[in-house]
Amino acid sequence: MFAPLSRLREASPGFRVSLFFIALFAIPGVHLPFWAVWLESRGLSPTEISIMLATAIWLRLVGAPLAAHIVDKSGERRRAIQFCAIASLLSFIGFGFADGFVQLMLVGIVFALVWSPLAPLTENLAMLTATHHGVQYGRIRLWGSISFLVCAYLAGLWLKGRNDDWIYWLILAAMLPVVACAYLLPDIRLPLDRPRAGAPALRLLRNSSFCIFLLTNACLQATHAAFYTFGTLHWRSVGLSDAQIGFLWAEGVIAEVILFAVGQRVVAKLGGVGLLICAVAGGVIRWSLQGVLTDMTSLVLLQVLHAATFGAAHLGAMRLMAEGCEPSASATAQTLYGAANGMMLAIGTMVVGPLYAANFAGLEGGWVYPAMLPLTLLGGVGTWLLWRRRTALRFG
Repeated sequence: MFAPLSRLREASPGFRVSLFFIALFAIPGVHLPFWAVWLESRGLSPTEISIMLATAIWLRLVGAPLAAHIVDKSGERRRAIQFCAIASLLSFIGFGFADGFVQLMLVGIVFALVWSPLAPLTENLAMLTATHHGVQYGRIRLWGSISFLVCAYLAGLWLKGRNDDWIYWLILAAMLPVVACAYLLPDIRLPLDRPRAGAPALRLLRNSSFCIFLLTNACLQATHAAFYTFGTLHWRSVGLSDAQIGFLWAEGVIAEVILFAVGQRVVAKLGGVGLLICAVAGGVIRWSLQGVLTDMTSLVLLQVLHAATFGAAHLGAMRLMAEGCEPSASATAQTLYGAANGMMLAIGTMVVGPLYAANFAGLEGGWVYPAMLPLTLLGGVGTWLLWRRRTALRFG
């Protein structure tokens, strides 16, 4: 049924990176919608859930930049991804033996440290593959989004009427293809014979445009904190089934996939900053209505805006980094981008736990979505500043 491993290694680099994206994004396809549900089934309170998830996000500030620094100095992208994939599998097994908040937190810390570099390093490898082999980044990246939506939908169908313990087993099973596909990745390395003085991270962080870029995207991505943490629990509380919830998670990404598929034309028309403007506009609409609308028809329409709030913001960021960063600092820029997003998302995640538990205004937790609007507006200010610099936007 499957092609021999040797034949897959001979496939085009773009295909092999796409295959890894499929394996990698199957994990958040189950984890993001349902992990909070599994933690709740293990006896954790909403506040403990938000602390645990926020801590995992904070740890991206350690794991991802450290891995990126090593990669930019050594050029060993594929080997770093392989190591992190194996370590992620082994550490995730520990969740099955952990009992109580403290033990789950300790396992979560180890898992977060080794898992966090995988996405930014893969994104960086995809950007280099697109540059070196003449393929569109969006066409490679969309397979990750397709994998996410398929797994989110199928997980929702599978979990309907079943014990929440299945969430853990589904994620564990999905870890195995990640390890296998890591060994199929192309080994793309950049010349290291004339590195610039100073650490890449310090050079980038001294650049004011890059700092504005980081803060802008961090705010826009952090607006998803309430949705990522309590979206499934909120929808369950208003009577939606797991199958409906899985469909909504998947359906929201379908629009994102379409955007990635036609991304080259969209980017050519709007540019990186133009895409960020779309993200700001979409965020104002989405987070104003997310907690108020609870009927399935309205939610299906609203989920389309995920293409703006996440897809346009991410695609715009990739474009700006591809145009503004030197290749020798690309992995570091990518992971600083991910780390900044994670830091702001962690702050939002820690805040929404107590807010959701407070059930303010009788909206059964849904009122936390409008609480994300200040972040959207901050992202709008940063986007305006980037727009003013758009003709000479270099990150050093």
